[in-house]
Amino acid sequence: MEWVLPSEVIIITRTDLLKYILTCNPKTKRDPNIEKYIDQIKSQYPVVEKVETMFKEFHALLMGKDETKLDEYLGKYGASEIEFFCNGIKRDITPVKNAISLSVSSGFVEGNNNKFKVLKRIVYGRSGLVNLEKKCKLAFLPKNQDFSLSALL
Repeated sequence: MEWVLPSEVIIITRTDLLKYILTCNPKTKRDPNIEKYIDQIKSQYPVVEKVETMFKEFHALLMGKDETKLDEYLGKYGASEIEFFCNGIKRDITPVKNAISLSVSSGFVEGNNNKFKVLKRIVYGRSGLVNLEKKCKLAFLPKNQDFSLSALL
């Protein structure tokens, strides 16, 4: 059964709403439908206001230079709906405080490490050179007259 809605009905998905709320860059274009109805959405669903407040406070904390505000944030929201998130930050408190207070970041290095790992998995697979050899043979040998798939397996 397919849903048919009147043309004047505007559908705002959770994904679009989250994207709108979590956008901090003023240069990023925001959804005009959500912009028009955000006050109504927040009054009807108070959790939207709460999520936006928690996120914006955390974003301001990370972009600022005062690492002591992290402890205030964890105290304020440690027993709320984001308790699991706060506990994760508490486990890694030193690196998070360093990210706040220091101007250097390891993001570039971590990004390159992840890219290298993905490439390695694509080329080598998870079982090493044996898998690489089979992939190469499958790519190049079928053009050969003597190719036998059963011999490869």
